[in-house]
Amino acid sequence: MRALIRIFLLAALAAIALSACGGSEEATTVEMLDNSFVPESITVSAGEPITFTNIGAVEHNAIAADGSWSTTDAFGGNLQADETVDLTIDTPGEYEYYCDLHAIQKDDGSWAGMVGTITVTEPEASGPSLVAGDLVVAQEDDAPEPELISADVPIEWTGVTRNVPADYPTIQAGVDAADPGDLVLVGPGVYKEAVQVVTPGITLRGTDRNEVILDGEFTRDNGVFVVADGVAVENMTARSYMVNGFFWSGVTGYRGSYLTSIDNRVYGIYPFDSVDGLIEFSYASGSDDGGYYIGQCENCRAVLTDSVAERNGMAYSGTNSSGEIFIVNNVFRDNQSGVVPNTLDSELYPPVNSVYVGGNLIIDTGQPVEEVPFNNVAWAPRGTGVALFGSVGSTIEKNTIINSLSSGVLVQTMIDNNVWPATDNIVRDNVIVGSGRADVSFGGPIASGNCVDQDGATTVPALARWTASCDGLNLPMPWGFGGGSEPLGRFVEYAKGAVESIPHGAAADPELDFDSLAVDAPVVPAVDVFDTYGLDVSTITAPAIPDGTVENDRHLVILGVDTTLDWWPLYAGMLLWWLPLLVWVVGGIWALMRVWGREASVAEKVVWTVLVVLLPVVGIFLFALVGNRDAAATNRWLSAWTMLIVWVVAVYLLFAPLFARA
Repeated sequence: MRALIRIFLLAALAAIALSACGGSEEATTVEMLDNSFVPESITVSAGEPITFTNIGAVEHNAIAADGSWSTTDAFGGNLQADETVDLTIDTPGEYEYYCDLHAIQKDDGSWAGMVGTITVTEPEASGPSLVAGDLVVAQEDDAPEPELISADVPIEWTGVTRNVPADYPTIQAGVDAADPGDLVLVGPGVYKEAVQVVTPGITLRGTDRNEVILDGEFTRDNGVFVVADGVAVENMTARSYMVNGFFWSGVTGYRGSYLTSIDNRVYGIYPFDSVDGLIEFSYASGSDDGGYYIGQCENCRAVLTDSVAERNGMAYSGTNSSGEIFIVNNVFRDNQSGVVPNTLDSELYPPVNSVYVGGNLIIDTGQPVEEVPFNNVAWAPRGTGVALFGSVGSTIEKNTIINSLSSGVLVQTMIDNNVWPATDNIVRDNVIVGSGRADVSFGGPIASGNCVDQDGATTVPALARWTASCDGLNLPMPWGFGGGSEPLGRFVEYAKGAVESIPHGAAADPELDFDSLAVDAPVVPAVDVFDTYGLDVSTITAPAIPDGTVENDRHLVILGVDTTLDWWPLYAGMLLWWLPLLVWVVGGIWALMRVWGREASVAEKVVWTVLVVLLPVVGIFLFALVGNRDAAATNRWLSAWTMLIVWVVAVYLLFAPLFARA
C-alpha cells in the first residue's frame, strides 16, 4: 500500500497488455523489509559498495554491532520508505548488524529481531553479490522459517513473583531478574522507560491497567519490545512512543490482554513475524498507521478479539499475515480506515490469505482530518470498513458495518513488484448500512472467484450481486478498476500534499477507565495459545446496530464514482472507471455494428462479440487493431494505438510527479 500509485498504474498498463521492464543494479544490495533484511547474510570484498534500500513502509537503519559503521552515519539519519544509501567496509571480517528500531540486544551481547550478517573478504577473494534486479521475495515454498529465540518455554508459573517497584526500581530491572515462568508484577506509577524482554515464558502484568503507565514522552521507540517465546503482557498502558506501544517480534507464543495503547505513532499493539497468539480485551488509539497490526507470518494462528480501536489511521492492518487469523467480536469506530488485510512485497510471505473477519462492529470509518491521524498507507483506503488488498481465500461475514465514508467492504487486486490477485474471497451475511459509495466494491485486474451474498447491497460494479454470486453465477473480473480508483486517488491526494495529518499525539485521548484483569488471575505463560482459546466461528453473530445510530445518506454515485469526493479521488475515478466504461459502451456499439454489418461467418461474428463484451476495452482494442478488416491496415493501427496512447498519457500526466517522487 505504500506504493499504491505504482501499484494501480502498473495494473492499468497490465490491463491493456503493456509491460514495463526494469534494469538491474551492479551493486551488492540489501533490502530493508518490514522488519527483515533480505538477504539476511551476504559476502562482499573489502571496499566493495553495499547498497541498503528501504522498501518497507516504515523507517529502518543498519548499525554494526561493533559500532564500526552504520547507515545512519552514512545517510545522516534513518532511511525512510524508498530511500537508499551506499557504504563500504574496508576491513575484512564478519559483521553482525541490526536495526536499532526493530532489534534487541540479549544478555550474551548478540542481537535479536531485525538483524543481518555481512562477511567481508580480502579483495582477491570476492564473494557473491546479490543484484537488486534479481531479488525475488520469498514465497510460500522458499520462505525461511522464523528463528526462535528460545525453545525453553515453561508451561506453568514458577510461583515466583518479581514486584516492581517494591523489589526492583524499574520494570526493566524486574524483567531482567526474572527466570522463565516468573511473574513480573508492576505496581501503580508512570514508568518512563522502554522495556525489552529476552527471557522466555515470563508474564509481565500490571496491578491496574489504568494506573500502570509506560510513558515514551514522545522520545522512546517502543513501550514493551519482546523477542522471546511464550511471553504474556497484561493489564497496563503504553502511551506516547515514537514507534510501537506493545511489540512482539519473531516469537512463537504471545498474549496481550487488557492492554491500552494511546498515541503510539506507528502501531499500538503489534505482533510481527510471530505465531500462536492472542490479543484480547485491549484498546488502541492515536496511531497514524494501525491500532492493531499482525504482520508477516505464515500459519499465524492468531486471534484479535473483544478489543476496541478508535481514532487510528487504520483500526487493523495485516500485511502478509496468513493462516487461521481471526479478527472477531471487536469494536472499531472513528478510524480513517477499518480492517485492512493486505499483500505487499515489502514483507515476506505474500500473499495474505485465510483471514476471517466476523462479528465486529465497524462504525463511522473515514473521519475529518483534524480529528484522526493518518499516514499515506492509512489514507489510501480512507472510509472503507473492510479492505482486502490482494487477499486469497478470506471471509468477511456477520459484521455490522455502519457509515463508511466510502465502501463498506472493498476487495481489490494488488500489484507491487508482483501481481497479487484478489481471489476466492467471500463477503456474506453482513449488516452494511450508510455506505457513502457502495456497500461492497470489487476491483481487478485478474480478480476471480470473489463472491458477495448481501441482499439489497449496493455494489461496484453495479451488477456484482448477480455476476459475483456465492451460490450462482460468478464471473471473473479481469480488467475492472472501479473499486480501486478511489484508494488510488486518495494516495495521490496525500502525495501531492492536498491533505496533512494532525501531529503525533494530537488526537483526543480517552479517559483511563478500562476494565482491568484481576491481580490474582491465574498466571499462564503464552504456550499453545491458539488451541487453548478454542474459537468457534459458528457462534458468531452480527452485532446489533447501536441505539440512536443515524445512518448516513448515500453520496451521489454515478456509474460507480462518488462525485462528492475531493478532486483527486474523483479524477482517478473518471480516468480509471468512467473513461473505460465509456470506451466499452461507445466503442462496443461501434465494434458490434462493424462486426454484424459486414460479410463474415457466424462463428467469426460470435467470437468478436464475445471478446468485445467480455473483455472491456481490451476486446475493442483488439478488434480495432486486428478484426476491423474493412479498414486499411494503417487506419487500424492508427485508431487502435491512438486510443491507447491518449489514455496512457492522460493517466501518466496525472501521476507523473509521483513517479519522480518514488
